[in-house]
Amino acid sequence: MNSSIFQFALLLLLSHLAGDYLLQTAWLARNKRKSFWVLLLHVLIYSAATYVLVGVWTAWQIPLVVFGSHLLIDWLRGRLRKDRLVFFLLDQGLHLTGLGLLLGLVLLPMGEPSFWFKVAPAAAGALAVYASALLLLTLAGGFLIGFLVKPLQDQIKLHYQKNGKPVVEGLANGGKIIGWLERLLIFAFVMTGQYAGIGFLVAAKSVFRFGELKESENRKEAEYIIIGTFASFLYAIAVSLAAKWVLGVLK
Repeated sequence: MNSSIFQFALLLLLSHLAGDYLLQTAWLARNKRKSFWVLLLHVLIYSAATYVLVGVWTAWQIPLVVFGSHLLIDWLRGRLRKDRLVFFLLDQGLHLTGLGLLLGLVLLPMGEPSFWFKVAPAAAGALAVYASALLLLTLAGGFLIGFLVKPLQDQIKLHYQKNGKPVVEGLANGGKIIGWLERLLIFAFVMTGQYAGIGFLVAAKSVFRFGELKESENRKEAEYIIIGTFASFLYAIAVSLAAKWVLGVLK
């Protein structure tokens, strides 16, 4: 495998996750659809993050290409105003495709290595893998699983409304934090080879949510919990195994 392709692919993935999730605040995400200036600010931050993390200072095309493509994709997404899984996946796919074109048409033809891999070849790769995995498991994974289970949440709310029952709300961001923690624990178990710990997590979560699972009238909530849990676990296992494989290739 071409090491330059692998290295730049890692850095571009990290730059996307950093620019679109870590550095995009809730205020930016909420207001970029309302104000073109806020959208510009987000795209500028994203482009700067990509330029810094890729680490090829002579490639002025990087921020220029990233700025134009990201602005167009986010502007079109804002016009659609559709918060559904298919649009989320399409949006992310277009962003990653644009970065792939940047890799093939700009970075590889230049033939210049990344500054970060010149300074610390082993550390740069490992840091990029771990940082990308953590962002995928927390911020990006939260959005993915959230969009996946949203139709199920809507069904439960509609069921309560039809039966005149109040919707029982949990802690603010409680479900999101639980999801982050369980995916991070799975990552730790996979990276240390302690796969039995994943089974322990499933059993522990079943015990904690026994109240919703034991009542037949709560069947919708029970199925929602099971689907959300297994989707989160499968996603975490896939990301963790991919990270472990990439670290093995980098050695």
